[in-house]
Amino acid sequence: MLLVLLLVTACGDAQEMVVIQEALALREAPRDEAPVAGKLPLGTRVKLQPSRPWEDAAWRRVETPQGERWTKLEGLAPFPLQGEARFVWLEELPIHSTPEPSARTVETLKLGDELHLLAAQVPGAAGYTGVIRQGALLGFADASGLGAEKPTVENLLAGARALLKQGDFAQAMQRARSARALTEGAGRTGALVDALERAGTEPASLQAELEFNEKARGTETPRPGTQGWVIPSRVHLREGADLRDSIITVLSADAAVEVLDIQPPWAHVELVTQQTPWMAVDLGDFAEVRSGKVKRAAAFTQQRGQGRGYLPISSLQAKRPSAAEQQAKALTLEPGDARLELLKRAVALAEPGELSQVAPALIDEAFQEERYRLAVAAALRLKEPGPKGGPSARKEWKIDAVTSLYGCTGHPLEARVEQVEFALGAELSKPQGTVCAQVSGLESPCDVCLSDLSDYDAEARQHVLRDKAGIDAMLSEHEEVITQHLKDSARLENLYAKPSRMRVSVKPGMGLSSQTLFLFELPLEVNRYQDKPVFTPAFREARMTEVLLPLASGEGRWEYWMSTLQWEDSAHGALFAGDGTAAWKILQDFAQALMKTPEAFLERNEFQGVMYTLHISRHCGKCPTRQKPLHGR
Repeated sequence: MLLVLLLVTACGDAQEMVVIQEALALREAPRDEAPVAGKLPLGTRVKLQPSRPWEDAAWRRVETPQGERWTKLEGLAPFPLQGEARFVWLEELPIHSTPEPSARTVETLKLGDELHLLAAQVPGAAGYTGVIRQGALLGFADASGLGAEKPTVENLLAGARALLKQGDFAQAMQRARSARALTEGAGRTGALVDALERAGTEPASLQAELEFNEKARGTETPRPGTQGWVIPSRVHLREGADLRDSIITVLSADAAVEVLDIQPPWAHVELVTQQTPWMAVDLGDFAEVRSGKVKRAAAFTQQRGQGRGYLPISSLQAKRPSAAEQQAKALTLEPGDARLELLKRAVALAEPGELSQVAPALIDEAFQEERYRLAVAAALRLKEPGPKGGPSARKEWKIDAVTSLYGCTGHPLEARVEQVEFALGAELSKPQGTVCAQVSGLESPCDVCLSDLSDYDAEARQHVLRDKAGIDAMLSEHEEVITQHLKDSARLENLYAKPSRMRVSVKPGMGLSSQTLFLFELPLEVNRYQDKPVFTPAFREARMTEVLLPLASGEGRWEYWMSTLQWEDSAHGALFAGDGTAAWKILQDFAQALMKTPEAFLERNEFQGVMYTLHISRHCGKCPTRQKPLHGR
């Protein structure tokens, strides 16, 4: 009887398996130390003979043309392979030969394709899993590109929302693009993709989405003799109780004021400087500054009594609520503008440790209202690094940003900043309201193409155009593009009247700064006749202004505006220095470095403590690049 049982066991059916790891070793004997007699590639189907009673159950026999070989069950799975169903959630999902992103791509699946997951775990890159199609191992894919449900616009948008709340912009973009593909780019899905693209290329352009108005009110109006706090993102402090009165400065949300009197609809107030976290000041005009000199631009808060003015009563509240209180109040309201405004204010007031609580609530609400630019702007706030070690960690004053603006419609302190892309023949829409333009892509006139028609005048030490016939021919050849350029640039200037302006944002440190802030304008002469840009700083025409910083400051920022003479082919910037002489030396070093390696300066906005922005107009597209002849040298 025992002999019959042994014969039945020995003659059992072979089990078909699939190799699920790279290069499965076959050994000459059922021992780990036995020589390797061959290797089976990933995905190979193989029949394993059943174990015989006298054999080690951890090993299985494989019949090969070379004879019996042995392997363990590790690295094998029963055929046909089975696993949980999944769907591709990306426009394209590459399938790799091994669980590594750099491995060879064996196939590319499309959005909505169905497959199954390999149940067995295979060593490899984190997040990669085996995928099965029709019972066979297809390869390995990034599991983040798969979903348990068939992709729809709704669940793809929900996935993008969840990823934004985690700060994962890359995968959120993948979900958004998949949703756009399902709707062929129309409507809300396209708007989300556009917002995410802006977050990667021009994140500052989304910050205006976080601004809020008086609907973010949280408490009652303050009474005379008490303190009040500013409600909206920004409000103008005026010299008198009339919208036609001059703007003294701009206050931001949570700025503190002492209410002196109330004359509806205005409140007469005095600033509480230590509790005023953000202010904007118009410093005047660089035209007043002579080259080589330093003009002193006094901020009004330096002198006693100049911090008084008038604010609308509707912009003030009697209590300074926390971010959590703002959020709790918002969530009691019905969906709509008021709820959104309160949530935006909660994000603005939040300390770094609170952002993880309040920003996701704003992202959810923005998706509900299909305000995708707002949702992405809130997600960007989550990415901002908070101060390490508490408030005392940041001690030094810091220049946050320098922005050059082509021109403004109306007073800059009342304006919002818009991105304007200049292109020949492009339609430029008329700005709505008070707007300052941040222009990119402005081209230079095409007359630089005349360089090959010049002769070097040794006496004058310059190139002189003498070939009148050649000049006329060249101008005629490019007449169309030159005329178009003149029309378009003239329209741009009509929409955004000069002068151009510079905006400098400064983050205050703890206490008064030991150094002084200097703003500068440095015109540049640009040689476009070379293959690479050549900048010659016109240092003798440079202008510099000393800005008196506030005697005390909060934890926000100060913003200084100045009208500039130059816009095209210039550098605008800011720096800290001990005095005017030191500031000019720093600027001179900056100018010399810019002249030596202009390409490096085009790729950044900071150089050894100098924060700057460059405006270099591009060469007109139809004109060939020519080497300027170097006669007479």
